[in-house]
Amino acid sequence: MPTNDEPSAPKALTIDEVKSYILRTDATAPCSIADIRAVPEALKDLDIYWLGSVPCRNVYLIGLLVEAVEYESRSIYLVDDGTASINCLKKRPVRMSMEQVGEGSLFHRSRGFEVGDTVSVTGKIESYKGVRQVYVSSIEKCTSPDAESQHLLHVLQQHRNVYSQPFIIPPLPAPCTPKKAERGVSQPGYASSMASSPATIACSSPVVSPKKDKPRLRHPSRLRSKDLNENVFRMYLSHIIISTLSMPESTSRDMVSLEPMLETIGSSTPRSSRTSTVIGSPTQTPTRPSRSPMDSLGSPTPRKPAGSVATETPTPPTLGVTLSYLRRVQVLSDLARRVVDHAAHERDKALRHAERNARTKYEASQTSTSEYIVTSSAGASSVSRASKAGVPSGSRSQSSHKTSLPKGTEGLSNTSIKSQRSGTTQSRSATRISSSNASRSSSRNNPPCSITPEETARRAAYHAKLSKLHEEDKKKRPARTKRLFESALRTLVSEGELALFDGPRRQVPSLNSLSGRIPLTPSGIWHDLTNTTTSSTISAASTALSAPSCSDLDTISEDHSQSIDVLSDPSDSEDAYIPMTPQVLRPVMLAALRRALITQRGGVDLKSWTKAIRGDGQWARIPDLVVKETIDILHEEEWITRVGAGRWDFTRGSWARSLQLS
Repeated sequence: MPTNDEPSAPKALTIDEVKSYILRTDATAPCSIADIRAVPEALKDLDIYWLGSVPCRNVYLIGLLVEAVEYESRSIYLVDDGTASINCLKKRPVRMSMEQVGEGSLFHRSRGFEVGDTVSVTGKIESYKGVRQVYVSSIEKCTSPDAESQHLLHVLQQHRNVYSQPFIIPPLPAPCTPKKAERGVSQPGYASSMASSPATIACSSPVVSPKKDKPRLRHPSRLRSKDLNENVFRMYLSHIIISTLSMPESTSRDMVSLEPMLETIGSSTPRSSRTSTVIGSPTQTPTRPSRSPMDSLGSPTPRKPAGSVATETPTPPTLGVTLSYLRRVQVLSDLARRVVDHAAHERDKALRHAERNARTKYEASQTSTSEYIVTSSAGASSVSRASKAGVPSGSRSQSSHKTSLPKGTEGLSNTSIKSQRSGTTQSRSATRISSSNASRSSSRNNPPCSITPEETARRAAYHAKLSKLHEEDKKKRPARTKRLFESALRTLVSEGELALFDGPRRQVPSLNSLSGRIPLTPSGIWHDLTNTTTSSTISAASTALSAPSCSDLDTISEDHSQSIDVLSDPSDSEDAYIPMTPQVLRPVMLAALRRALITQRGGVDLKSWTKAIRGDGQWARIPDLVVKETIDILHEEEWITRVGAGRWDFTRGSWARSLQLS
């Protein structure tokens, strides 16, 4: 049923609009197989076609399943809807053997359709060697017996009302919550569960949004060897720097605050807080009561309750981290040491591979030379034996002896001569066999080739070089570890993930101040996998902490037979770093908005706001994505409001509140 519509492209459509439309989920066009074979190509190398005046790439068709061929990694279904037939290709994410996809197998039974059933196919039009085919995204069995005829009637209606009319891109459909699929709809078996499992997981928990989930990283001690590189180390370094923002500065009273927590965790009886006890005590000095939240005359102006003001916790100040601080984080130091050792291991592996190739090449050359010598010596010995066997003196003596013998003894002499000849032949053959066996045994027992002095010197130089490199690795490992930290910090600053900070910085704890403290989880991010002596009470205390403290930093030490990395004393002149997060950029962006509003009335656009932020050299490399994310958070927290098309201004009262953040 080919269409006779003229493939005219509307002038209002541009290439970008066509590309953006065909990638939408609602851009699937119902059509017949004859339409798929007849539609002209709209954009080359993009598989975009004109179905009348409508650009399409994804199609929906219904037809009879004529043939099904299963391969290890794909399935080919031949579908016929009465207008034409077409091959529908569906690839599998897992490669399977022919026994697993054969007739009667679990995969064959779990497809849900057989040859002769009416199926509905949704997929993308592709051209393979000049022949149109459909790359299947979903194929299902139709339960209605007249589904094929109803689909063809719907396609004819689409040609009259949609495909032959000027095309206008429809608006995006309204978002809706996906409904949970019924148990009877899903097909049994793993073939259907692989496709339906992501949607089920996404819709099973409507309360928790997947965007709010924190990124989960594997513990550094569990990283595989292939992941030990500078990029992974830089990712973990950035993650830990961001995690330290919520950590309060460590003081000498940190352990005092942990003692009552350990006691309350050990006891099952709940205790009242100290604040409630003090407020309710009769010995408390009477003070003037605060103003009631509602005026006695019933003022309509809402006021914040007095209790809410007391419960507000002050935001901890932003503290920068230094190189000395980061090098004393146990998980980071262990990961950096593993990255450095892995780089040395890869270098040794390359050297061993080159040495193995050199030895193989040398042995091959020596073997070819020895074979040439053996072949030439064997040829010379065979020539000498042939020359000895060709001397005619024996025949002359035999003939003369034969003529001199009488006739009576002629037969006897012939018999003796034949016996002598046979004995000589047998002795020669036995000699040849024994010599060949001896040569084979000698070739097996002896080494394939002799080592020349040059090869011996080369091998000795290789071992000496390897030993020297191992000694250098032991001596230079602390320096290389520090260089790895410095390189990662420079890269993060250049990429805009970190910024230099001139404000207060975290104090680097000394080894003496850490003695006697409870070792908590490293940086409070992962469970401690290395500390096996921590009691259950300590682990309960670490999980009960709302924010990790600086006591999470364990002493830098080496277990087993590894050497101890001696760290240099921290310097007061070293740089401090802070991450580019919305929490850090909130006061910076509010201050930039105040400066921009002084010169621009009626709101500030995004371009001017970003320019005001990057005017400070400290924030010159701030990414655009972080700026937009911070603006969204400020808008949600009602710091700013939109006053026009892409223009922002402070909300009522937020200008004065922003001065407190600065």
